[in-house]
Amino acid sequence: MIRTNSFVIKASLTTLMVLISFFCFYISYSDFVKINNQYTKIYDDVDINYFDKKKFQKYYDIISIENLDDPIFDREKSKKYFENITLENLSNIFDKDSIKKQDEINLKNLEELKLIEDEIDKELETNFNEIIVSKGDSFAKVLKKGGLKGRDIDLVILNGKEYYDFSKLYIGDTVKIFSEYDADGLEIFDLIYKYSDTKELIISYLNDNFIYEINEIPLNTEEIFVTGEIKTSLYKAMKDQGLSEIVINEIIRIYSFDVDFQRDIYEGDNFEMLFVKKVNNNGKTIQIEDPKYLMLSSRGTPLIYYLYDNGEFSEYFDEKGKGMTKSLMKTPINGARLSSSYGMRKHPISGYNKMHKGVDFAAPTGTPIFAAGNGVVEYVGRNGGYGKYIRIRHDGTYKTAYAHLNGYKKGISSGVRVKQGDVIGYVGSTGKSTGPHLHYEIIVNGKQINPATLKLPSGRKLNEQQLNEFEILVSKIDKEVNIYKNKIN
Repeated sequence: MIRTNSFVIKASLTTLMVLISFFCFYISYSDFVKINNQYTKIYDDVDINYFDKKKFQKYYDIISIENLDDPIFDREKSKKYFENITLENLSNIFDKDSIKKQDEINLKNLEELKLIEDEIDKELETNFNEIIVSKGDSFAKVLKKGGLKGRDIDLVILNGKEYYDFSKLYIGDTVKIFSEYDADGLEIFDLIYKYSDTKELIISYLNDNFIYEINEIPLNTEEIFVTGEIKTSLYKAMKDQGLSEIVINEIIRIYSFDVDFQRDIYEGDNFEMLFVKKVNNNGKTIQIEDPKYLMLSSRGTPLIYYLYDNGEFSEYFDEKGKGMTKSLMKTPINGARLSSSYGMRKHPISGYNKMHKGVDFAAPTGTPIFAAGNGVVEYVGRNGGYGKYIRIRHDGTYKTAYAHLNGYKKGISSGVRVKQGDVIGYVGSTGKSTGPHLHYEIIVNGKQINPATLKLPSGRKLNEQQLNEFEILVSKIDKEVNIYKNKIN
């Protein structure tokens, strides 16, 4: 009995000890889990997984043992670096290194890409077939000469009619074409057609489609101030200063309303002008902006014009704000000599006395002829004894006619709108003519009149606000001109 009781007591104590042990283990494990969860939460906030190779691969790739300057650890030397290291600025170091490396890679890639593009451009340039447009050529014929075949020729013209008028093709122009076919058909096609000094048509073939682009040819701008003395003629004085035909023609156009260049310009007179010219990469002058300041002395009296542009109109005014632009030019030609006036004369060919219903200006063949005013070209072509002939309708009352031309300016045709001073043709001796000259007529209500007696309407008048703006403009330009003059002197 005593032994039995003793066994029960021992078993009970053992069970109790086991239970106590489990309880203590449970408490300890709970505390451990709490601590572990606490630190786990901190690392979750940082959100960094240093074992994510994909995320940190870029850092592995740039590590190089050879680039380490100080492989031996020096505690004193390195102490200050370790004191301030945190996960945040460690990440910034990685980012800076990555950005620097990426910039180097991008720069290298750009340089390599530029070299590849230059090589492609050079290769294409040498492979281009340069077609010189000749008489009788159409755009379709030019495409065929460039190697394009069958239906592709039709597709180029039909699909691109919204971008370019393919009927406009001029003798002497150059069309560059590169085309290549494989077993499946057209593989490569590139076309470059510089149809003006400032624009070119570019056609390429991509993903079985023709791509069209009108490219603006970049021009360099330069402001020019020129002054010169007239010794023999205004034309020669300007030529002596290195001015191009474009600039000279512009001055003649502007002053032709008020100056008779044969009678009003004397030796010792001088001129000044301030203008902006646009040149291409080869240094060729392509375009002249309207001069913003002009001075031409006539018999010693300075005629000064300023260009005033307010967005609504752009015209020349004298220093008092009086408009200088008239409706029609009396002499639509540069450097010519008046050879025959309006009125009765003995016809140089027939020998009979006949009414000469215009004025003749003798000039070398090829001398440019200007549109006397804004208007629409009414007729271009041969007209009996007039030979090659142009007539412009300026409004319901006025027309002008130009006869005996050698040829027409490219692009001049019936229905084309022209601006006063635009070149429309060139002096010749076609029709009934004894030598190169321009026969010029002014037609009022269907009848030729004497241009010398024509009273042209006065120029535009500025209102009070416009006049104030103009006076500020004059003051500004005068200061600019004086700066140029001081540099010359």
